[in-house]
Amino acid sequence: MSQPLRVLFVCLGNICRSPLAEVVVKSVAQEQGLLDQFHFESAGTGSWHVGGGADPRSASKALEKGLSLEKHQAQQITRRNIGNWDIFVAMDSDNRRNLIAMGAKPEQVVMMRAFEGAAQAPDVPDPYYGGASGFEDAYQMLKLNAQGLLQYLQQCKQHSC
Repeated sequence: MSQPLRVLFVCLGNICRSPLAEVVVKSVAQEQGLLDQFHFESAGTGSWHVGGGADPRSASKALEKGLSLEKHQAQQITRRNIGNWDIFVAMDSDNRRNLIAMGAKPEQVVMMRAFEGAAQAPDVPDPYYGGASGFEDAYQMLKLNAQGLLQYLQQCKQHSC
């Protein structure tokens, strides 16, 4: 059996969007029997929350959807550890730019919302400073794109991105 594709979901602080994306995509992969093909984690480009848990609003949204962020510990992606990953899934265009500036190859970075059929992938807006509806909106965007992302990742695993 080949090594799992190492996939890192990335947002700014690793407490809202990227951990939620990780558990959403992981649950869809598990439902489809694909979980052993991938190693999923999440990280932030900033260091503010390293070692802390998920934002309580994100954790609550996950729980409401039958998912858990209980064991999440925020971590940071840096130049030092960027080589540990095969594919990066950026939540927004700033995250994408930061990843490339750290040394990720542009072809290694995919936008989370790249699977909606839009000419240019829109961002998953950061719900941190907004109300509860922002977390529901983020969840819906992540769920909508999870299947397309998994298909993309399977192609990457077979043919290299």
